[in-house]
Amino acid sequence: MKKLLFFFLFAVLSLSGLNAQNILGTSDSATLIFVRHAEKADDGTRNPPLTKEGEARAERIKAMLKKAYSKVDAVYSTEYKRTELTALPTSKEFDLEIQSYDPRAPKVFIKKLVKDHQGEVVLIVGHSNTTPFLVNMVIGEEKFVQLDESAYDDVFIVKSKEVGKGTVEVKSSAIKK
Repeated sequence: MKKLLFFFLFAVLSLSGLNAQNILGTSDSATLIFVRHAEKADDGTRNPPLTKEGEARAERIKAMLKKAYSKVDAVYSTEYKRTELTALPTSKEFDLEIQSYDPRAPKVFIKKLVKDHQGEVVLIVGHSNTTPFLVNMVIGEEKFVQLDESAYDDVFIVKSKEVGKGTVEVKSSAIKK
């Protein structure tokens, strides 16, 4: 009788398009790591490179990700030297191309991130105003405000299965003393 019940349940679930992951809630979330670009040079241009401190921070971010995750599956950055140079150590470590995103189209970008990267780890490098905004979009609440111009430490680790629903943990990329 138990075998018959199991077979019947299996057949119904198979025909309904559900699978064990959907039922048990075990399908992986997208793990989205949002950071603001590292310290930038004050060279008087609109597109400065990183300072030595910024280069060191980019290396620390790479080391954090390497220690926490077996791999990073994608790296995104805006098309500025400071964001690309912050992303570069991680992209090299995991042999990935840096993919560009347009911060002026956040809804499209966030939908793509969450949909295309389920079960994956993704680094997203942005700016003091865009990074908290993108995090808020993913989690579905206004939890974070624009970062102070001198704030570079925050690493936002967001887990999400769908836009508007997610959890966030904030870590630091500061030098450990």
